[in-house]
Amino acid sequence: MEFKFMEKSVHISLNGFNVSRQMEYNTLIRYLNLQGHERVLDVACGDGYWTSRLAYLAGEVVGFDFNRDRLKQAKRMNGGFFGLIGCDAHYLPFKDRQFDAAIGICVLEHFENDYQALSELRRVLKPGGKLVMTVDSFSLPDITEKDRARHAAKFTVYHWYRNGDLHDLLRKAGFDVVQSTYLLRSPLAASVYRRTLMSPKLSYLLYPFTYPLCLTSERFSRNTECGYKMAFSARAI
Repeated sequence: MEFKFMEKSVHISLNGFNVSRQMEYNTLIRYLNLQGHERVLDVACGDGYWTSRLAYLAGEVVGFDFNRDRLKQAKRMNGGFFGLIGCDAHYLPFKDRQFDAAIGICVLEHFENDYQALSELRRVLKPGGKLVMTVDSFSLPDITEKDRARHAAKFTVYHWYRNGDLHDLLRKAGFDVVQSTYLLRSPLAASVYRRTLMSPKLSYLLYPFTYPLCLTSERFSRNTECGYKMAFSARAI
């Protein structure tokens, strides 16, 4: 969130009060199972909020983003805890086999050529390196094409993912899929997410109440076939 203070623009990250993002991050951290020595790449790191949290769990963290304004926000948040680079995900400026793991929170769907981006991530990961990501699925039966089109136009989304197609894409790019799961799949969590899209500021205020309820709802949901999001873990071949 941006606001003016003493004629200066001040950025406050509210990712920590976002039900979806918190759920995605916690799932991916569980998939990563970091031991404290790994070199991790944060894909399209945005304002650096999650990068800064990763810095306490890994040996070294490098974040990159194409958006210069977001990188400026990340640099202000950084405090020297992690590296930052401005670059395009389709053409990464790193040498081969540089990272033990890569993480991306809802970024792949925003890359026009998702296969090229995944291939680049495979190139810079060491053999056996982990790739963990969340992606947009929007596959619940009550989500219409109009809903998807509206979301895609607002957030520049090029792709939607389901288990089968995503697994095929990952294998083509040089990864073995370890596990995947749908998120925001329960009626309550899906409803909270829809309201977040419509009224984000209100959702931040309600976060202390909605987050634990959504976690419980997801835990007991029997739906394993669809959701608003997908999380996956894959290993570089």
